[in-house]
Amino acid sequence: MPMEKRYLLFLAGFGGLYYGWLFVFQNNDWLKTLGGNVLTLLGLAVALYWIVKTVLSPSVNQPIFWKLILSGLSFYFAAEWLWLLYETIWQMDVPIFGFLDFFFLAHALFYIAAFLHKFKQEYKTARTVRMVFDMLITMTIAVSFSWHFIIGAILADVDAAPVDLLVTLSYPVTDLGLLLAGCTLFFGLNRSNAKKEMLLILLGLLAQITANSIYLSLILNNGYESGNITDPLYVLSALLIALAGRLYGDAPAVSAPAQKRIRVFRLLIPYAGVTILFIFMLFYASFNALTVGATISIILLMIRQAWTIYENQTLYDQLLERTADLSINEQRYRSLFDHYPEAAYSVDVTGRFQSMNQAAADLLGFEHTSDAIGMASTTFLSAKDKKQVVVHTPSLLKGEACEFEISLESKGQRRIIHITSIPIIVDGQVIGIYGIGKDITEQKSKQKQIKHMAYHDALTNLPNRLAFEKKMMKLIQENHQPFAVLYMDLDGFKQINDTLGHQAGDELLISVGNRLSSSIRSGDMASRQGGDEFALLISGFSSLTEVEEIAKRLLHSIREPHTVAGQALSFTPSIGISVYPKDGQSPDHLLKKADTAMYHVKQNGKGSYQFYEDKGALDT
Repeated sequence: MPMEKRYLLFLAGFGGLYYGWLFVFQNNDWLKTLGGNVLTLLGLAVALYWIVKTVLSPSVNQPIFWKLILSGLSFYFAAEWLWLLYETIWQMDVPIFGFLDFFFLAHALFYIAAFLHKFKQEYKTARTVRMVFDMLITMTIAVSFSWHFIIGAILADVDAAPVDLLVTLSYPVTDLGLLLAGCTLFFGLNRSNAKKEMLLILLGLLAQITANSIYLSLILNNGYESGNITDPLYVLSALLIALAGRLYGDAPAVSAPAQKRIRVFRLLIPYAGVTILFIFMLFYASFNALTVGATISIILLMIRQAWTIYENQTLYDQLLERTADLSINEQRYRSLFDHYPEAAYSVDVTGRFQSMNQAAADLLGFEHTSDAIGMASTTFLSAKDKKQVVVHTPSLLKGEACEFEISLESKGQRRIIHITSIPIIVDGQVIGIYGIGKDITEQKSKQKQIKHMAYHDALTNLPNRLAFEKKMMKLIQENHQPFAVLYMDLDGFKQINDTLGHQAGDELLISVGNRLSSSIRSGDMASRQGGDEFALLISGFSSLTEVEEIAKRLLHSIREPHTVAGQALSFTPSIGISVYPKDGQSPDHLLKKADTAMYHVKQNGKGSYQFYEDKGALDT
């Protein structure tokens, strides 16, 4: 069972037990009085326990309010103890006017102070003025009825002592103060952060006011005796207010609109009260045409005013809802903008910063997001990147988004930034630009690494066969100039690899690769084709004699000893040469014919070079 239902069942059970005791023992004054006093103290003890738990809670809302309520309830508990001592222990009549009244009045005054504090804390809006007028109307009506039926009767008792008269008057006055507190809660309940809490408090106040009014009426008519029907109301009042703190005193504050029927009911209360006051005025006044006409006119005027206020209230509620929606949307946008992991900013149509998040400020080297506001966004760009911005600006002003890349100097490093620019359009006009800058420096670096790995040999770091063929194809398609392909194989490499091991073989291949890289001209290419086979691409020569010179230089360079595994190894390469376009029109044909020429060298003594001769199979 939910906690709220368990507590409410306890209140219902306690009230039933109290009234049941008074009913069962209505003819036994001693038991009725004893049971009533004990039940009162038990109920107040439970209320005090609930309030203390609320005050001691570390997450209590408005602790001062609940401390004032606890103080008032403590005075009331002390007064009831004294009442028990008078009636049960000392067997004395409780004085109608005496020092006990000061305890009861202190209880009411602390309640009033608590509600005034709550009013000060919660209702600081423009609607407070209208709420105050609604309360004043209600209070005026209440004071009129109280004066006519209660206070007037007290003042008419001219035989009463001044102190007794003052004490007696204090009860209806404090009741009016509590009514004012109740009105404060009721008329300010529209968007309360704890409506259930206030509802329980309001019910507790109404029970207190009702009990005090009945008690005072009985006192004035000499009809009060202990164990009266008002006694349980006092306890239930304290329990209801304490229960509000126990259930909702530390609940999270949640704003919620009041239901429509509650708003209408609350709106009509002041006018309904004025109407009732007019009816009583007519009842006690003489009837004539002027009185009746004035009354009808005023009632019609109040109905018209109430309807106007209702319409204004509806419009005001709609405005609040739209304002709340706008506020939520703005907060969502700000949350997305401020906490977006990439640089986000906005500029006006002239390109000056209007806002930016912390990521953008960090990228530009600013400590605070406001430091760059008003600065031209192109201040941080190179001349080349400024031209990109100029090129894309007309499209942005037409309402078209665009993307481009720029480079920035950030924290001592050159960063590559991908910019996405989105126009800000209001009423069909571009009033600014949103920009998102994503740092793609690492992405670009990784792309470069991947591309390098795709076109280079992992061991020697020379271009691989794919890069070699791509370079040949480019020369074929674009230059249409002769070039030579030198295909080289290392003589005796397998024996070295098998004798010294694969690590020594790898070291030898790396050494050969380094010598090839240092031997070729700028614009030429040396590559590893796989295994111990290498290829060179020679272009820009005027005769084959230049190619021969390069081949001789390579033979000499590779023959020099290589230090591998602590040993100086010497060996010779075999080189086959094919020439574009006479030996082939495609990379595949040129490589095959160079490979054929290279094998012809191996079959004829190794350690030399040979041009491909188209005489069938080079079998001479």
